[in-house]
Amino acid sequence: MLRTHSIESQVTTRSSQRLTAARVLPVLTGLALIGLALLNLTLYPRPWFDEGSHLHVPKTLVTYGVYADYSSEGFRYFGPSIGIGPTVMLPIAASFKVFGIGLLQARLVMVAYLLVAVFACFVLARRLGGSRLAWFAVLILAGSQAIGLLETGRQVLGEVPALAFLALGWAVWLAAETRLTARPLVLAGALFGLSAITKNQTALLLLPTLFVAWLANLVYYRRQPQRYFLIPLTVAVAVYGVWQLIVMAFLGSGTLSENLALLRQFTSGAALVFSPNLMIRSVNLLLGQDTLAGWIVPVVIYGVFVGLRRTADGQRWGNVMIFVLGGLAWYVFASISWLRYAFMPLALVTFVAAKLLDQLLSYAAPQARAWWSDCRRGETRAALAPVVLAVFVMMSLLPLSLTARHILKPPSPDVQYVAEYLNANIARDALIETWEPELGFLTNHRYHFPQQALLDTSVRHIWLSGPSPASQYNFQTYSPEYVIVGEFAKYVGLYSPDELANDYHLIESFGAYDVYAHNGLSAAPASSP
Repeated sequence: MLRTHSIESQVTTRSSQRLTAARVLPVLTGLALIGLALLNLTLYPRPWFDEGSHLHVPKTLVTYGVYADYSSEGFRYFGPSIGIGPTVMLPIAASFKVFGIGLLQARLVMVAYLLVAVFACFVLARRLGGSRLAWFAVLILAGSQAIGLLETGRQVLGEVPALAFLALGWAVWLAAETRLTARPLVLAGALFGLSAITKNQTALLLLPTLFVAWLANLVYYRRQPQRYFLIPLTVAVAVYGVWQLIVMAFLGSGTLSENLALLRQFTSGAALVFSPNLMIRSVNLLLGQDTLAGWIVPVVIYGVFVGLRRTADGQRWGNVMIFVLGGLAWYVFASISWLRYAFMPLALVTFVAAKLLDQLLSYAAPQARAWWSDCRRGETRAALAPVVLAVFVMMSLLPLSLTARHILKPPSPDVQYVAEYLNANIARDALIETWEPELGFLTNHRYHFPQQALLDTSVRHIWLSGPSPASQYNFQTYSPEYVIVGEFAKYVGLYSPDELANDYHLIESFGAYDVYAHNGLSAAPASSP
């Protein structure tokens, strides 16, 4: 009798311990992710070209009341103002209006989007396959070096906010399966539309995905009524179309036809390249260890087989795979092979990886309590469990630790040093030539930046061996008093060293940033703002 009571007590204690762990571990994981999202927020990653150009728009909106980029000659439309949408620009502008203009204020808005994206992906993954799959998916998503969720989500970029809207919309869309009424379908479509206007690349993938998913249901799955696909697709297209009309009609300085021509010019860049060399590079990057620890091929093959099942679950995963395969195909065949262009399909493929690991673990250890004893008896299935867990660690926890190390020990804040030097030594009305737009956000000096169209030239120079941007741009036309050559300008080779040597001399260097003054000038104490 006493022995029976002792056994029952031990079982109760172990159950209580498991219950406590089940509650505590998610809380600790959530706190760790929040900490990694916030620590050293203005220091890592360092502000750079893309983030700096995006930050110009809310700064201009708050300072001048104009939704545009700026340079010394005036406002510029259809550059970074269409790179990411109003869903990012307007909240940051509101933050600037309330708390003042600053990098911290902007990045806190992005951290809010990052946390919403993680939560939305957890909810979506749980609806696709349960809580364990959801935890697998979120940790793989947060840890993947190829996706770079934490690094990207801490900057003013469009990928993570677009993912937040996409995951929320998809979760609502799945919930609408049980209530095929118009309201949740319209809400899902609105969220899809917000994702599309947040990042144009999402529109390139998401809208065709909804259309192809509708066709697949029509000819293959035959499970859902057509309104399940057509209502979200129609609403998403409407939201995206309305924003494009607003951009063309109200956010440019010319007529509607002139604005449309400019819009086409600025959106034609690196979306349809079709270079065999870049295709090979794209495939190599996808097959590398940074992408799901080299497991992307078996994960995609598994996802295709799951998506081919003519069941409700098979159709759900089939819709995910339509997005994934379409996104990866565009990245490989048509993009410039920058891995950030594969952000969205790689983010969703982590759900497929999580499903594969979850299914393998269920096969290996249907009851976790019996796993160790099964291993000791030589059960083949049980021996698979540590292999699955090791793969999960390689996909998520190990790369996440590398990201944590970068956050905890950020690099030298060279660009902030440059900004401090300019504020202390260069007059605000002196004309500074540079192609480092982050400086235009960090200080209020008078800058001239190269025209936006030169960016496409630079992309084609780096990735397609096109002509150098230096051959198509003469900065001396603008008679700048100072020239700052930083990481991006050096990367694309914009400012010729010989041209600089003829008329300018180096006065200071901060890491990759070199500050030149025109001959006869030197740094002087800055005038008051």
